[in-house]
Amino acid sequence: MKRYAAYRSASAPASRTVGSVALALAVIAFLAKRFGVIDADVFVLSLIGAALIALMAVMLAIVGLHRIWSYGGSGLPAALSGIFLGAAALVAPSLVLGMLALHSGNNDLSTDRQDPPAVVVQSLEVEQPVLAWMNRILELHLWPNLQQISAKDQSRISDREPDNPDIVSRRYRIAPAQLHAAGARALEELGWTVVDELPPDLLDAPTRLQAAGVTRVLGLKHDVTLRIRPDAVGALLDVRSRSRTPLKDLSDNADHIRIVFAEIDQVLLETYGDLARLSVEEGALDEEDLQLEPVEDPRSTIPLPGFKPYFEEEGTVVDDLELTDLEG
Repeated sequence: MKRYAAYRSASAPASRTVGSVALALAVIAFLAKRFGVIDADVFVLSLIGAALIALMAVMLAIVGLHRIWSYGGSGLPAALSGIFLGAAALVAPSLVLGMLALHSGNNDLSTDRQDPPAVVVQSLEVEQPVLAWMNRILELHLWPNLQQISAKDQSRISDREPDNPDIVSRRYRIAPAQLHAAGARALEELGWTVVDELPPDLLDAPTRLQAAGVTRVLGLKHDVTLRIRPDAVGALLDVRSRSRTPLKDLSDNADHIRIVFAEIDQVLLETYGDLARLSVEEGALDEEDLQLEPVEDPRSTIPLPGFKPYFEEEGTVVDDLELTDLEG
């Protein structure tokens, strides 16, 4: 009896091979970006390439399954492996590109919107042309359309500030130099590197700190600036967080500012013990409370010293101290 050769799908093993390449590319790109080996543009382009290769693997696997269903034969494990590897390779690109498209957080956020603290530029946006172009496309086309789905989102198109009502300046009932020391300690506890500093030369002199931080997932760099100025209460703290790339991570600039405030509060709590007595949020005080009050009641006469600052005659005995002039 004549036997016909069993059908063997060529697309099924090809899908497994292509899926393995896509997964390897996605993992290598993610690890390289996390440890700072590649920049954001190369990372995004690598993920786009990995996603395209993964989609090709899934399509080859589907074709292989269709042919196996129609003609029989071997190749089912290879086709299923191709689908699994392709889907796994799509996870990282989908998450990163999804955060870039759906997470429209501000790349530069400050507690003082009118006069934000100065930031020493560490990286230029022109070094990331691909991400800058993608961010502009999203701002012009995608985000406005998503915000028009509901009336609430539509009301936020022109003004995003109400999204972060807690990102405001804070007042502290301590000297600016003491708050500067607490801020430096907080940045050290967070593991962020101080890249620029204006240390206090006097107890009530204005100061500033700028640190460079790294996100935990993708290793994206951002700059955080602390500006401390003397205030009627004691010291006024403004914090500004600026991303060096339009690429999004699980945490945004608002989270960075909240983390700084929380860490400073922890340092002050450990140092002084009573945080409620020290911290005052912007707007919590009335204008009358911000007026400078004299320490003592106003005097009607000029105060005079209670002793003479010099001796009229040599050998005069100093009262109550039982000391004589050394020249005698």
